[in-house]
Amino acid sequence: MIEITPIGSVSTPIKTTDEAPSQAVKADISGTIEIDPEYESALQGIEVGYDIVVVWYADEADRSLRVLDKVSDRGVFNSRSPARPNPIVITTCTVTDLSGTNIKVQGVDMLDGSPVLDLKAPLRRDLKDEE
Repeated sequence: MIEITPIGSVSTPIKTTDEAPSQAVKADISGTIEIDPEYESALQGIEVGYDIVVVWYADEADRSLRVLDKVSDRGVFNSRSPARPNPIVITTCTVTDLSGTNIKVQGVDMLDGSPVLDLKAPLRRDLKDEE
């Protein structure tokens, strides 16, 4: 059994899966990541202008899909689609404002209210020695 507890949620103007862009880079949508206050100290070092990787759970995604309809013979494991057996999704967003545990970001593709599982710094090859 794997147990994951969300660290917060995201507030976006995207209300249905039909409104969601196929990829965040294809739209310029803003949202607010609302982190639970117990994790406020974990936000140290995040600043306006930084990119962050948002790991979130697509709780309304189709978990039965195995092959994408729009691209023949392409399985969901060869895609970034949230429709998959375990709809854990990553989206890189740019921080536009930070106030306490509320992080305003640009470049969202998640539905309003989606659970946020984690935040990470983006992978950078020039930081091989950092954790």
